[in-house]
Amino acid sequence: MSDYKPVSCDAHSGYELAVMQRTATLVRWQEGESIREARLLPLDVETKDKEEFLVAEDPDRKQLRIRLDRILSFQPASSSE
Repeated sequence: MSDYKPVSCDAHSGYELAVMQRTATLVRWQEGESIREARLLPLDVETKDKEEFLVAEDPDRKQLRIRLDRILSFQPASSSE
């Protein structure tokens, strides 16, 4: 059984809006025992096995799948970053 915790509707809407607007975003998330932070381009929000994920691309065009309940912060990136 998954330990996934559903995110708020506001957070989910923010992820979907960033995908629709193709907004570069600064994302901090928990990955195992460490915390990662990167400037990402959100591509999609998807559901698999009752868990939701942000599919995003990093500056090297590598695709990442980040479970939504592991995202610690999510904000538009400034153009200078």
